[in-house]
Amino acid sequence: MSKKHKMLCMAAVLIMTVCILPGLNRGPEADEISDFDNYVTSIDELTVPEGTRITALGEATHGNREFQQLKREVFEILVKKYDVRALVIEGDFGGCTIINEYIQGGDGDDREMTKLLGYRLYRTDDMQELIRWMHDYNESVSEEGKVHLYGMDIQNCTSNIQVLKEFYEMVDPGQAEEVSGRLDDLFGMEEDAYDKARTDEIIAYMDTLSGDLEDHADAYLEASDKDRYFRACLAAEALNRYINYREKEDFSHKYRDGSMKELVDRILEFEEQEHGSELMLASHNGHMTKNQSSRFTFLGKFLHDELKDAYFAIGTDFYITSCNLPGNNGRIVKEFCSDDPLACNMKDSSLDKGLLIFSNVDKESSLYPYISESIPTGSLGEAYTPLMLLMKNQYQIYFAPEDMYDAMILYYKTTPTQIWED
Repeated sequence: MSKKHKMLCMAAVLIMTVCILPGLNRGPEADEISDFDNYVTSIDELTVPEGTRITALGEATHGNREFQQLKREVFEILVKKYDVRALVIEGDFGGCTIINEYIQGGDGDDREMTKLLGYRLYRTDDMQELIRWMHDYNESVSEEGKVHLYGMDIQNCTSNIQVLKEFYEMVDPGQAEEVSGRLDDLFGMEEDAYDKARTDEIIAYMDTLSGDLEDHADAYLEASDKDRYFRACLAAEALNRYINYREKEDFSHKYRDGSMKELVDRILEFEEQEHGSELMLASHNGHMTKNQSSRFTFLGKFLHDELKDAYFAIGTDFYITSCNLPGNNGRIVKEFCSDDPLACNMKDSSLDKGLLIFSNVDKESSLYPYISESIPTGSLGEAYTPLMLLMKNQYQIYFAPEDMYDAMILYYKTTPTQIWED
């Protein structure tokens, strides 16, 4: 066989392979589930079981407006129906602490505050609306009724450094200049600007700083308050985990999720003791599923294994999405179809989004097999390759929904986020 002939054969095989790969075109839509409308409701009818300590809301993608808007919508419901007053998001701990100062009545601008959430994908009007709502809500209630914002991620350093600098200026002005100078020397003046060769020195100093916060707890609490002291301690811990994650753990997904779990544990204990509040947690579906839906995410499984039924997980999904994703030369919008039969059945619903609480579904119903057996659902994060348009297993997962979640909020079609240019 000639070289030219071989090349033609290879090209033919490639074309045939591409044509039969799943996901190249949208397939036929799922059959109608006859009693689907008997169980799907408005999210206003969300109920959370008694004894729940964390209500976790997922998002099937990071790049759709609907999922960002849902954070505020569900949190507002939990605040008003269940007196939940603490929201923990998949965002930078230090940045969210600075935003929380604004939410509690401090100076600032909600647009500039939004930029501190930690990721460019959050620089949207929808996330700004969440911060504005929390700020405005707090102006209408007593001190005891105010809501609080936390981040649980450890992938950034500069805002945590700012939190520590401002805390020491408040509690020990004489030491503040030394702490500030040492942090600048070790971490540099920009994000991720530290000298890798000084990793052990950085970790040792963060251990020293955490020790100082613990040793002088009484004096620092007297000079500040419980909330600021608690957040300063966690900012020091987050910085320590930040450098370990990057330099000792080689960006381990398990270490990152394990670190987020430790922060959430501390936040839950603090909020229950000091403010009498449970938590709402908001992250990508992958992080919050009860059964570890990917080999890269562990947070939800860690929490569910520990909290059992006190962890209530609400997943989300789309049938068709136009999703905002990172491309080689800026953001791009690509369309995907999840093939999720549950989300597909939202097509003719009068609701723009539908809530399914799995415990309400009768085991004899035609709907039950769709929540108790493995079905495809969509999962898009902050990554894109052309292969995703050819192979659906690049963005689909196959599990029984009730193994992953206690409830789902479903959309037939979702629209891309609009990320600010500045």
